[in-house]
Amino acid sequence: MDRRILCDSLIKWMKTFDLNRTINGVGDLSDGVLIGMCLKNIDSNHFNDVWLQKIRTDSGDNYRIKANNLKKILKNITDYYSEILGQSLVDFQMPDLNMIAETTDETELSRLLQLVLGCAVSCDRKQFYIEHIMLLEESVQHVLMNAIQELMVKEIRKNNEEYSELGDQLKHALEELNRVVEAKEEIEHRCRELDLQISTLQDDKVGLIQETSRLNERLQQYENAEDAESIPRSRYKTLQERIQSQQEEVFKLETSKYFSH
Repeated sequence: MDRRILCDSLIKWMKTFDLNRTINGVGDLSDGVLIGMCLKNIDSNHFNDVWLQKIRTDSGDNYRIKANNLKKILKNITDYYSEILGQSLVDFQMPDLNMIAETTDETELSRLLQLVLGCAVSCDRKQFYIEHIMLLEESVQHVLMNAIQELMVKEIRKNNEEYSELGDQLKHALEELNRVVEAKEEIEHRCRELDLQISTLQDDKVGLIQETSRLNERLQQYENAEDAESIPRSRYKTLQERIQSQQEEVFKLETSKYFSH
């Protein structure tokens, strides 16, 4: 999994939360304040106001304060998995909080945000968060679903029934996502084919218009000839028929082009 792409997708997901600050990029998350707000939104009983007030909002460029905030967040997240969800993170590679605080490392930040995502899709309101994930761009949905699956595979489940229910929901969501992606690819392929057909029809139309114009000029020459009676009627009739035929072909091409859109 490309951790930078995952980090970007997780940030897009976090932007769906109703926060009092805007998330413009990774730099806005390095102090942990907005992450703490998201967690409170997910489960306000565990990530309550008393806990949230311990997250300092005056870190500025002080990476030590940032790191301390992130440690409090990670500690409460792991407690949530253990005490509330009954799940172990023993096999999950924990984020390097110092790297997040000092350099806003996207790889390490993605690990922390992946844990936040896991809290959202495992909490009592998991259906709400899964539905909101499905409203994001298809590419973002796919990345997030894979991140959830990766996280769930590494968790030791305590309640098999609840875990199975969530697994089924994620499975159905992924199946629906894959179906939509396949349908989109098929439509895009069909659009490319139609564009090629339209281009070919346009070329044919130009050729027919040029041929019709040439025939009209010849017919005009015959009609303006001083000795018009000397022109064989069959030749004159043939020119008129060819012009009529060309005009009908142009009309057909225009009609085909219209219905191709």
